[in-house]
Amino acid sequence: MEGSEVATHRVNKSGKAAPPFTRILNDPLQDERLSFKARGLLAYMLSKPDNFRFYIDELVRHTTEGKDSIRAGMKELEQLGYIHRYPVKNERGKIMSWELDIYESPSLRPESGFPVVENPTLITNDNIITNDKRLNKYLSLEIEDNPYIKTYLKYFSQKKNKQHMRVTTDQYGWIMNQIEHLKSSDIPIKQWEDQVRDHFEKLPAKNNGNIIAFLHASHRRFDVGIHDQF
Repeated sequence: MEGSEVATHRVNKSGKAAPPFTRILNDPLQDERLSFKARGLLAYMLSKPDNFRFYIDELVRHTTEGKDSIRAGMKELEQLGYIHRYPVKNERGKIMSWELDIYESPSLRPESGFPVVENPTLITNDNIITNDKRLNKYLSLEIEDNPYIKTYLKYFSQKKNKQHMRVTTDQYGWIMNQIEHLKSSDIPIKQWEDQVRDHFEKLPAKNNGNIIAFLHASHRRFDVGIHDQF
């Protein structure tokens, strides 16, 4: 109504008596390319544990939307890089089921390692050809002597039998800032290693194991807020 005042009433999320809640980046919820249906669907999926499996029939049971509506929302999220759908095949190559990887930000997608841009990026022999100057510099985490990084890379190598994917300079800075934030919150290396080990023991085979995704779950694994959203 014109001239009326609007008040927002929020649940108290601080203190020991705080109810369960989910911390989500503002970016996907304010992504104007997505319908409100797709944003709500993504928020619901991000409220579930990292190893939670999603099925259309199960999602329908928790909403007033029908299957076609859910599929349309999923298609929006897939087209913009928020989810990745892939087949699970048996030894004969027959598709047995379909699984989803959920990304709070398209920048976490293993196919790119950086945010989706209008001008597509071509990667040939590790050389980046792109119109986006932000993406011209990549770094290997192998050069870092930080014990937290080295511990993560150890378990990554054991699980994936390869080196961790390179990251952009912006991603590298965010990773190091988040680790320093955890250290300043008195998260010891032993607790870090326990959580890293648990992470890789439960990691689906198709998940690329990017450390950025692991650090985005800091608030759940270490009860410490994210230092700075990337």
